[in-house]
Amino acid sequence: MPPSHFSWITKTFLWAILLISFFAACGKKGPPLPPESNVPAAVSDLRAWPREGTVFLEWTVPTRNVEGSKVGDLLGFRVFRLDRSLDSSCLECPANFRPVAEIDIDFPRGARVEGGKVLWQDATIKPRNEYTYFVMAYNFYKTPSPQSNWVKIFWDEPPSAPEGVQIRSESQALEITWMFTPSQKEKDSSIAFNLYRRAEGDRFGFFPLNPEPVKETRFVDGGLQNGKKYYYEVRAVRSFQGTLIEGPASGVAEGIPEKQIPPSPPSGLLAVFQEGGVALRWDKNPEPDVTGYNIYRRAAGEETFRKINPAPIKELYFLDASADPKTSYSYRLKAVDSSPIPKESDFSQDADVSPLPVKP
Repeated sequence: MPPSHFSWITKTFLWAILLISFFAACGKKGPPLPPESNVPAAVSDLRAWPREGTVFLEWTVPTRNVEGSKVGDLLGFRVFRLDRSLDSSCLECPANFRPVAEIDIDFPRGARVEGGKVLWQDATIKPRNEYTYFVMAYNFYKTPSPQSNWVKIFWDEPPSAPEGVQIRSESQALEITWMFTPSQKEKDSSIAFNLYRRAEGDRFGFFPLNPEPVKETRFVDGGLQNGKKYYYEVRAVRSFQGTLIEGPASGVAEGIPEKQIPPSPPSGLLAVFQEGGVALRWDKNPEPDVTGYNIYRRAAGEETFRKINPAPIKELYFLDASADPKTSYSYRLKAVDSSPIPKESDFSQDADVSPLPVKP
């Protein structure tokens, strides 16, 4: 074959290859098959607890794939549940898990996703049943992760709500008391209680204030800030097959911690006439929260003492310029603390003063 003819055939073949490649590239690429390394890792901290007639499930969103790389295409979760009736005549009969929820991580209708956690509640539970749950994450390709850990709970009718919640204030603490009258069904149950607290402007959390259910109808919440308002609700809890079932909330009660013990009476009060009035001096109170002192005066012939300063005096001295230099007086002090509703001490000992003798 002549060389020129071979060259023409070669060029034509190469152009054909280029044209095919060009038009193939203009089309939309299909997604590549997902490798096993893209499978999300299993959820490992699934937990469940009953409250308000439902079961709450919570777990952490996985951030790594099975082989350790960072998750980049997590799409959502599926929740699976196994039901067993405790009244069934065949408790050992085989049963299958079935999907009860699908949660899109970007549009989690029926669930809440925040802070790297997913919170979902199952409201389709029935009394005297055993429920077992697990969840599976899935990626963009709907490839599921391995199963999470399993969690099991038992469910029955919750106890009734406590009543008559009252709060008594102490310094940096509040004492909460309540009443609970068990129903006929609850009399054979071991009833305990959970308390929930919130500050003004906040909402009650999902987890109780007490680390373990309280068996008495009294609880002291310490370490609080004096002068700050706190709100509480109480829920009864009963154990059913090892699951703590919590009932509805009591009415909300509020309280403000404040100091109850007033300061000690001031000491060392002295009073003398001098030019311009009666000069008073006294010792500093030992309590660090004393913010001032009130002065009470009684003139000769008067029956009662009356306060003569409009606001507590912060210094340890005072000049009573309104005193008549020709009249005898008795003075008393009260220390005042920094409580939201200031508390006064008892009276100090009296200090008496008489007019200066007139020079001849």
